[in-house]
Amino acid sequence: MSDDEHSYDEAMMEDEETALEIAALQSENLLPQPKKEFINHKAALRALVDEISQKSLKWIQRCDVTSSEPIVVDKTENDLDRELKFYQQGLEAVVRAQLEVQKAGMPFSRPDDYFAEMVKTDAHMARIRQKLLDQQKGIQNSEEAKKQRELRKYGKKIEQEKLKEREDQKKASLDKIATIKKRLRSGDLGEVDDFEIDVDSDGDGGKAKGARGKKGRDGKPTANKKRQLKDEKFGFGGKKRGLRKNTADSTSDMSGFSQKRNKSANFSAVHKRGKTKRPGKAKRQRTN
Repeated sequence: MSDDEHSYDEAMMEDEETALEIAALQSENLLPQPKKEFINHKAALRALVDEISQKSLKWIQRCDVTSSEPIVVDKTENDLDRELKFYQQGLEAVVRAQLEVQKAGMPFSRPDDYFAEMVKTDAHMARIRQKLLDQQKGIQNSEEAKKQRELRKYGKKIEQEKLKEREDQKKASLDKIATIKKRLRSGDLGEVDDFEIDVDSDGDGGKAKGARGKKGRDGKPTANKKRQLKDEKFGFGGKKRGLRKNTADSTSDMSGFSQKRNKSANFSAVHKRGKTKRPGKAKRQRTN
């Protein structure tokens, strides 16, 4: 390499280093940056617009639509409001374009007998439809399961309330029975309500009335309201105990006794013979 080429390379490296230093200083605002001038060449811009303008062509050849009002979005961060403005602008453009197409006498809607190959096959669309149905069914099943869980929770709550109510009623009944037992033992019943109940007496093992029943005209106690309602519904069958027990009249009744029958040979033989004995094994074998 010659001396001239070597000096040229060193000069280029120094220029690059100088340029890098200047750029670093400008980025750190240590050196004054040149002011950028913006020039609005209205005449040149209008000339360019007229050059690319297509106003001389018919609308059906241009197919351009300008919205009647500009889009004004109050909050640019609101995605829903912004997309709604775009939707309204596009809807207005479609309506105006349809009117222009009708003025030009061109068909706008696709004819009923028009056949065009779809971008996606029927099998692909069937899979998409099935997937959407499966998603919808999954959502319905999830909602139904959630509803059933809520119903089970509600049912358990109702069941617990019922059980608690029964326990409270049972406890109140047992407390009332215990109170009546104490009053029976002490012999001081006083004025008791219509709570009629039979309780096992601790003293004699029998049954004692938990409250005094009302007496009839003959002085005998009458049945309580519960007993009367059951008698009206099911009837009263009468006394069942002691029907086969002998009485003084049945013992004195000798109409069924016959001395002649008792002394007859047949009657005595039957009672003497008793049951016939079973023959022995050897005799049964000989008989067979």
